[in-house]
Amino acid sequence: MPEEWLAIATSWVMWLIGFITVGNALIQTLLFYRVIRRVGEKIKMKPGILKESLRAALITSIGPCMGIFVGMVTLVIALGGPVAFIREGAAVGSIMFELISARTGAEVAGAQLTREGMTLLGLSLALWTMAVGSVEWVIVGGVLTRWLPKLRDAMGGGDPKLIGLISVAMMLGAFGRMLVRDDVMPTILAMSIRPPLIAGIVGIVVAVAWIKFAEKLKKPWLKEYFMLLALLLGMIITQLLVNAGVVK
Repeated sequence: MPEEWLAIATSWVMWLIGFITVGNALIQTLLFYRVIRRVGEKIKMKPGILKESLRAALITSIGPCMGIFVGMVTLVIALGGPVAFIREGAAVGSIMFELISARTGAEVAGAQLTREGMTLLGLSLALWTMAVGSVEWVIVGGVLTRWLPKLRDAMGGGDPKLIGLISVAMMLGAFGRMLVRDDVMPTILAMSIRPPLIAGIVGIVVAVAWIKFAEKLKKPWLKEYFMLLALLLGMIITQLLVNAGVVK
């Protein structure tokens, strides 16, 4: 018999909530598509251009979606399919954010983001942390969109490069903290190289190399695949080293 938290996390109610969130996302997609068609007809856009745009969007979304899929597998293993279905079906936030917030919520409750280390309180706080952390996305996208240009000018003085630097600095700070806390510090305390550190280093090298490769080919759309490659190669290479006994 599954533990109480797992029984709740994989219950039919959670699946129902997941189908509601996914249905909402599909309805929004269809509404946006209808608006696009109407605007296209109004400005006398050729039908072929719209089809080409949809095809290009579909192709370029494969890479990012595969990166999300890899992260989703982690969330499914940790909390079950319905939770992952709900979070990504809501189409709010990102899989990297979801993993960070879920783990943070679980750790506050003294639990771990694993099947063995999770508790009912940990599940509750993980779900609340993921949901509350996505509220601002909904507010900004649904209510404050018309004022975003003014907010952009206030943050970066109207300089797009400065805004980009601010965004990069925020992401580096967040993920740099994770790298140090989860990869570097355990390695230092154990006085031996740990698998998470190897995976992190491999991921960084692969990501940088792939981005440089895309720039050299002058095909910026290839950059969308860097996360997928970094995640997969980081896990695969690290596991091969562990199996070979090089890393323990």
